[in-house]
Amino acid sequence: MTDARVVDGRFELLERLGGGGTGTVWRARDLVLHRDVALKEVRPQGADEDTEGFRALRARVLREARGLARVDHPNVFTIHHIVDGGPDTYPWLVMELITGGSLQDRLDRGRMTPGGAAGLGRELLAALVAAHGIEHHDVKPANVLLRSDGRAVLTGFGFAALQDSTRLTATGSIISSPDYMSPERAHGESSGPPADLWSLGMLLYVAVEGRHPLRRDSTPATLAAVLHEDVPRPRHAGALTDVLMSLLVHDPEARLDARTLDRELGGVSRELVEGAPVPGDGEVADAVPTSFRITAPEPGPRPRNPPPGPLGLLKHPYRGSHRPSRRGRAAGPCRYAWRRHPARRVATMRPASARS
Repeated sequence: MTDARVVDGRFELLERLGGGGTGTVWRARDLVLHRDVALKEVRPQGADEDTEGFRALRARVLREARGLARVDHPNVFTIHHIVDGGPDTYPWLVMELITGGSLQDRLDRGRMTPGGAAGLGRELLAALVAAHGIEHHDVKPANVLLRSDGRAVLTGFGFAALQDSTRLTATGSIISSPDYMSPERAHGESSGPPADLWSLGMLLYVAVEGRHPLRRDSTPATLAAVLHEDVPRPRHAGALTDVLMSLLVHDPEARLDARTLDRELGGVSRELVEGAPVPGDGEVADAVPTSFRITAPEPGPRPRNPPPGPLGLLKHPYRGSHRPSRRGRAAGPCRYAWRRHPARRVATMRPASARS
């Protein structure tokens, strides 16, 4: 299937874009359609050392990837093709190539304003909802890419099977990012959509604060903080503070649901339409993508007198067109009386006896 850096005889590997616990992402050239794509080599850590449950895991990965390929949403990355080499290999996923960089790159330049973070949160929430029950398990800034127009795209979907299976890693390493892992997932309990909402809340917290409240010097210390420590109130979140604190609670049942969260984020966005806060120390306005900035519409010119009704301006058959004056008379030798009508203006000839 792979020959001299060409996958499936069609996709030529150009450069490595990144990698993680679930595999490696390459920039590749589609030799048939002559376009650049992103090629995901699905190969979890330790897969070669311990293959117990390999076939069942591979089947689940394919099932989730095919389900995600049916999702058509601007905030979810598109899967163009799946390269399946057989029952003894992991698949390759051919995806759209997004070249605007990641949210992590933007946050490295400075934190976001609360209004910008609220807009970002609504886009990522829409992506989670559009996935129709496919859990993400790893919502973090590095998995959020930005299109050229500034829209956010949530990547990393479809690999919940890999992140659920700890038997794949001989060293016991954690595939998901412990910094953004919910307490129930860190404890090994079964999770659902509220766990992804915790991760989304932590992402927005980091976006407005510029720091992670529970990150420690080591992975075990970070996991202990996630499990046992409360998240401190943010200092720069402004109107977004209550929303974040309603997401970052240990009890999954007490967190905001998706519908309520979308309404709350929309309320914060509308509240910050006018008088957006000034960036603080270390904060750059450029860190906020264009689509996340909310600007009030510019006032247009005041409308003039309403246009005439269906009859329009009557045109005299012999003396040319005449425009009615403000006093209701024609500005010419042929005078008209313009009378109000519930549906239109009606022009009638005034009798000679009524002329002044």
